[in-house]
Amino acid sequence: MRRPDDKPAVLANRRGDPGEEGQDLHEDGGSEESHGPVVEVGASTPESRRLHELMIEFSRYRSLKNPLAGICEDLQLTPTQMHALSWLGNDGPVQVGVLALRVGITRKTITGVVDRLESMGLVERTRDVEDRRAVVVRLTEQGDSVFARIDRGLDESLRRVLDLMTPEDRDAVFGILERMLAKLTAEAQSDEGNSQAS
Repeated sequence: MRRPDDKPAVLANRRGDPGEEGQDLHEDGGSEESHGPVVEVGASTPESRRLHELMIEFSRYRSLKNPLAGICEDLQLTPTQMHALSWLGNDGPVQVGVLALRVGITRKTITGVVDRLESMGLVERTRDVEDRRAVVVRLTEQGDSVFARIDRGLDESLRRVLDLMTPEDRDAVFGILERMLAKLTAEAQSDEGNSQAS
């Protein structure tokens, strides 16, 4: 798998990444030593910057994204539309507002996305049986077929990533993700319990 030649191997200090001597550079070009330590609430860390950069580098390899990009091109879908179809395929029918949260766009924007998918025959709107004021979006039979194709493309991309790992690395990745998910689930349950108690 060849890395694209159109991008540099290392990104230059765009977000205050460590300079050549390992010092954090400030906006005025000086180093931390000349200004003293700067502590910001919610500031990035070396680890978060490193993870971000690694994710960007992975995203440069077209071979890891080609199945999904090909599906978008073949079906004339935007990435946002494909994202919406994926959530509907995985979660089943959901209210429009919930779908907007899942996709990470505004309610106003999701309306246009759903309009377009509906005109393509991939989704349909219905009323929520529990709340007649709410609109629910569901995949049509044709939408189910497109979702199955998206799911196969995603699986192909993930298999390519897993093929880069040793069995031990795979086990480590699965263990890390499962522990993170367990913590997120516990935090969500705790937050829900606290909100009900208040």
